[in-house]
Amino acid sequence: ETVNDINIINGTIVRPEGCEKADIGIRGGKIVSVNKPGSLTEAAEKTIDASGLYVFPGMIDTHVHIRGGILSHRESFASGTQAAASGGITTIMEMPIANPPASTPEAFDARRKEIGEQAYVDFCMYGGAGSDNLDQIELLTSHGAAAYKTFLMPPVPGREKEFYGLCSETTEQLTEVMERVAAVGGVLCCHSELNEYVAPYAAKLMAEGRNGVKAWGESRPIEAETEAVKRVIAAAEKTGCKTVICHVSAPETVELIQQAKKRGVDIHGETCPQYILYNCENAEAAGVFARMKPPLRTPETMEKLMQCYADGLLEITGSDHAPYTYEEKTRSGEDIWHCFDGLPGLELSLRLLLNAASDGRLTYEEIARNTAENPAALFGIDGAKGRIDAGRDADLVLVERLDKPETLHKEQLVTKSRESAVLYDGTQMTHRIKETLVRGTTVFKDGTITVSHGFGQLIIPKS
Repeated sequence: ETVNDINIINGTIVRPEGCEKADIGIRGGKIVSVNKPGSLTEAAEKTIDASGLYVFPGMIDTHVHIRGGILSHRESFASGTQAAASGGITTIMEMPIANPPASTPEAFDARRKEIGEQAYVDFCMYGGAGSDNLDQIELLTSHGAAAYKTFLMPPVPGREKEFYGLCSETTEQLTEVMERVAAVGGVLCCHSELNEYVAPYAAKLMAEGRNGVKAWGESRPIEAETEAVKRVIAAAEKTGCKTVICHVSAPETVELIQQAKKRGVDIHGETCPQYILYNCENAEAAGVFARMKPPLRTPETMEKLMQCYADGLLEITGSDHAPYTYEEKTRSGEDIWHCFDGLPGLELSLRLLLNAASDGRLTYEEIARNTAENPAALFGIDGAKGRIDAGRDADLVLVERLDKPETLHKEQLVTKSRESAVLYDGTQMTHRIKETLVRGTTVFKDGTITVSHGFGQLIIPKS
């Protein structure tokens, strides 16, 4: 008789169309059946009783900067993917910005090897796509790139080496990059801010002696994002390139994306938990630890963006995990103008979204759709990932809704850059990740990593 490897019984499974009590049969790393409670007939070598727990599809984090390599003091692929596992993320999509960046086949392969040796969860890799590596783009697809990343702004001063093959500063350059990406059937993800809308404001505010999270936000107005997005949409419409606007921070951008979609443009929006849960007022106290690009907006803008997310208008979710040590973030003291961008978020994304479900601002179904089903479909990995269905990988997260919230202390985090998670320190968390399974194997349980490094596999989209 057939024996399953694992049966998960008595849990409440979460799908975009609804939550229901169900038993899950797992064999060979795949879900083989989803049954009504008590109707699973196959015996199993191991049974997990998920009574009182929600079973979510594993989160696919579409926007991760672990970096590793010579920057492993901030985060290695081992520490970063352990953080992912502990946060219910079963697949990370690693961005190409590194030293050297994944913009050439050689650098891509070296990075692929490094991640493969260290990863605790599955991973996809972005390749770099810029005006200076056009001839490499096609090659990167054959080496396993799941998608591409470009910036509509110049390299960060002092970090030029990290941004080779990653910038499309003019409309012409962006169009050329899109033509190359479209030719290989790829997806281009765009960081959409235009420098000409930022530089004058920043100079003026700095001259006035302004500082802090609000000043940082004022220096990067919504127009910097929307004008960039108009440029992206025009190029996507012209080239037919499948395109994602990364880390959308404003509802005005969502409106532009929706209008373009109605005209048949293949364009999609991603946002991050911080943009729908934090704003320039509730993050002001975090100072340099809340500096990110694009910036946190006003409370009113944040609320509207949350509604867009709940309505499914922002289809995918990335943490934009950007680890820096405490010393790096504070090397210019409290000066927001001269510190590194970004904050660690990998292991908190799902739990922060679940907090919003406790508040009634999101539903479990919306979270499953935006963190698993949509990203799997958009990036062409839905043959294996993204949903609790027979035939898919058994990437599952067992979640406990707590009777009373527990306080998050940044020292408890797994990321090497935990001391920089100031924005989230002291947050009341309403859910706990009990267990994370990747391809039917428990990788994290009750606070402990339960597999060895190198368990994670590279996931390549079906062509």
